[in-house]
Amino acid sequence: MVKPRVPAGEPTGVGPRCSILIKSIITLVLALIVMIGLAILIIWLSLKPRRPYYIIKGGSINNFTLTKDHHLNASYNLVLKSFNPSKKMQIQYKKMEIKIMFGNVTVASGVIDSWHQHKREKRDFKLELVSRNVVLSGEVSGRLGHAKLLDEVVLGVEIKSRIRSKMGMWRSRYYNMKVSCGHVVSQVSNSSKGAYGSCSTFL
Repeated sequence: MVKPRVPAGEPTGVGPRCSILIKSIITLVLALIVMIGLAILIIWLSLKPRRPYYIIKGGSINNFTLTKDHHLNASYNLVLKSFNPSKKMQIQYKKMEIKIMFGNVTVASGVIDSWHQHKREKRDFKLELVSRNVVLSGEVSGRLGHAKLLDEVVLGVEIKSRIRSKMGMWRSRYYNMKVSCGHVVSQVSNSSKGAYGSCSTFL
């Protein structure tokens, strides 16, 4: 049996149909991506996530000693206050790494274990960190000694953590949080003024 031949140069129709199908699939995928993106944006805007607030209020420096060869020993008792201003979202924290700084020098460090902060919740942390035989430069040691004589040491507190927002079953991805308290004024023992300082939160 002789099969009919397709005349040369006449399109079979298979190529155009495949091209249309591929274009339809690509258009559908792009439309889904745009719709999902818009849905996430709408949810994010409606929830209005807000940065947690931090402040240092209360505490003192105790057992403060500087040796002649510029070694520092001291204990820091500071009260870190945290507030979640969101009315809808909770915050989940992984461990918080805390550093106490004098200028650019880290003089003490510690960790707060993972914790959960409810919406509109206030939380106080009593930071009890210690400098043990911390080696300082002569310049830094001199400035610390002068601050001790004035009974007013200006410290910096830095906090780093990974946090995510949560509402019901929905959870955001984890993202980095840094809290910088750049001007924490603390008195050295036997002072009723305590410590105080405002903080900035960066996400």
